[in-house]
Amino acid sequence: MSEEKKSVENFENEIKLMDLIYTDMIEALHQRPDENDIEAIRLYIDNIRGVFNRTIFRITEIKNNLQKDQKLKHETWNPPA
Repeated sequence: MSEEKKSVENFENEIKLMDLIYTDMIEALHQRPDENDIEAIRLYIDNIRGVFNRTIFRITEIKNNLQKDQKLKHETWNPPA
C-alpha cells in the first residue's frame, strides 16, 4: 500500500474519531439538568466522567496513530573539525 493512501486512510480515521469526540461533548453539554435536582446532577456528573474517559481514550488513539506515521530521523550531524 502506498504511503499516500495510508496517510489518507489515517487522516479519515482521525477525523472520524474527532467527530465522535465532538458529538459526545456537545451531547453532554446539552443534557445539563436543573440545578435543584441533586440526583439528576449526580447522574450528569457520572455521564460527564464517562465522556471524559472516552475522550481521553480517543485522543490517545489519535496521538498514537500520528506518532506511528511520523518517521523520526535519529541521525546526528557532526560538523567538520
